[in-house]
Amino acid sequence: MAPDDQAISVLIVDGDDRFVADTTALLDGNKVYVARNMSDAQRRLLEENIGIAIVGPSFAHEAGVSETSVLFDIRPTLPIVLATQSMTTDLLRSALRTGIKDVIDVPLSIAKLEEAFESVALSTQRTEEGPKRSRIGRVVTIMSPKGGAGKTMTSTNTALSIAGWVGPERVVVLDADLQFGDICISLQIDPAHTIVDVARDIEKLDEPLLESLLATHSSGMRVLSAPLEPSLADEVSTQAIVKTIGMLKRMFDYIIIDTAPFLDEPVLSILERSDDVLLVVDMDLPSVKNSKLALDTLRLIKFPFEKIKLVLNRVNSKARLDVAELERSLGLNVMAAISSDKLVPRAVNEGVPVVSLYPRSRVARDLRAVARLVVTDDRIEDTEDEPQKGRWFK
Repeated sequence: MAPDDQAISVLIVDGDDRFVADTTALLDGNKVYVARNMSDAQRRLLEENIGIAIVGPSFAHEAGVSETSVLFDIRPTLPIVLATQSMTTDLLRSALRTGIKDVIDVPLSIAKLEEAFESVALSTQRTEEGPKRSRIGRVVTIMSPKGGAGKTMTSTNTALSIAGWVGPERVVVLDADLQFGDICISLQIDPAHTIVDVARDIEKLDEPLLESLLATHSSGMRVLSAPLEPSLADEVSTQAIVKTIGMLKRMFDYIIIDTAPFLDEPVLSILERSDDVLLVVDMDLPSVKNSKLALDTLRLIKFPFEKIKLVLNRVNSKARLDVAELERSLGLNVMAAISSDKLVPRAVNEGVPVVSLYPRSRVARDLRAVARLVVTDDRIEDTEDEPQKGRWFK
């Protein structure tokens, strides 16, 4: 499409393989980068010198346009072109109000792209203007498709371990189990506000308001509580959750999310925006069966499996399940394992995570090894907690 001396770096943002492939072919001669979601797109903007972004039809709706605005948090002057299958006045108005420079219909062509690039005056946008963020937070989601597998226990201990390493002010926990979230009771927090308050104020939500709605753990780590009553879960929309996550990524370095034990729209939206997914599987057949079904579903929607880290819980010599057979069944390698230990329920009943109450115990070392799977700060050194693969059974 472009001569060598006019080649630019283009970021294509869309989850549809055909749109990505067709658009990449049209951009022959330019440097093309691809992001499947807005979280990946933000990281591309931090890592690469992107000249223009083409956002695909998957985001050509009101919620998608709103989500696209997070790219301006990284590059305030980034030229964005939105591709849509249905051009409407409302979509155009919403896109332009957000800051998107142009909206074009699909199928795309070289002529349409050249006209769009010209309309956003690309030649004047090659230099950065305004502030540029140096980093955004890492979203770590803990999931299990079966209740009672140790998901919340893993969430609280992972969060506290990371807070101890990088500083509690850099970590926030979001309880997204909207009906039966237990993060606050597990951390002995009596929240004045919950995610319901966030949802009710979603139109005027900004960072200072969100900051005021977060509870504070005794360690200094911040927490956004689940609704206090199951009936209030309906007040929290998927859009509210998505916007909240985007804002928390600008406020904290690590966002630890505990989810409900099923795959509904909010959970799938959270998974899509996660950098790491810790899949917690208990050492029993129902947990393995449910995990396999969940993974099959994620395969169908082409979820990137490189984000998933398999964690076994309650591992001991009495478990009749063979780890190698479990790995073959799930199609994932075990990345970490948590010992079965009576100290865990004791700590849960105390309302103090085991990594704090019994920091020298084997199970605490196991849980810190789980946290290490998602920590990107290479300055952390703690050789005592190195994972001991192959020594999970005694």
